[in-house]
Amino acid sequence: MEAQDLDRPIHRISVDKFHRMIEAGVFTAGDRVELIDGEMRDMPPIGPSHNGCTGVLLMAFASALAERAFVVSQGPLVLDDGTEVYPGLLVLKLRDDRYQTANPKPEDVLLLVEVADSSLRFDLKVKLPSYARAGIGICWIVDLRKKVIHEYADPDRFGRRYRHLRSVSDGTCRVVVAGADVAVATTNLFRF
Repeated sequence: MEAQDLDRPIHRISVDKFHRMIEAGVFTAGDRVELIDGEMRDMPPIGPSHNGCTGVLLMAFASALAERAFVVSQGPLVLDDGTEVYPGLLVLKLRDDRYQTANPKPEDVLLLVEVADSSLRFDLKVKLPSYARAGIGICWIVDLRKKVIHEYADPDRFGRRYRHLRSVSDGTCRVVVAGADVAVATTNLFRF
């Protein structure tokens, strides 16, 4: 376990400063960085199973929700002044600007999906409580190693947790989003 220097507080940055760092070219094209509670966190590289699973989800949701919702893969989501994350998939409310003038915020999210390979522990312990605190209504975590879709619903914002959990490892995971019933077959997600 890494020792922390308790005599020196952490200098946290805001989403605005994070964006200015990006604009200034601080990060290279291959850097994958998120801002969580004012701390910059490296994201693991995307492997073939993660990429393929995200692509299957993108196709399923984009085709079912055409003209009903805006579907984005690996796009930014600003949770608060100190947190900007890049989930595997976001299903967002339609907006006239198509999110070209401002990044989405929690109130824009209809469904958030994290695809977890090596990041499962971090997604469950750090990101999921942040999503609950932000009031994101439905969150899926796709566990690639165990081949399970975990659906979290009904956030307790103050408790930073979700009240309902449903897991699907065999069959179809269904969700109603923007008035459409979307079905995702586990056999399509987990072909490895």
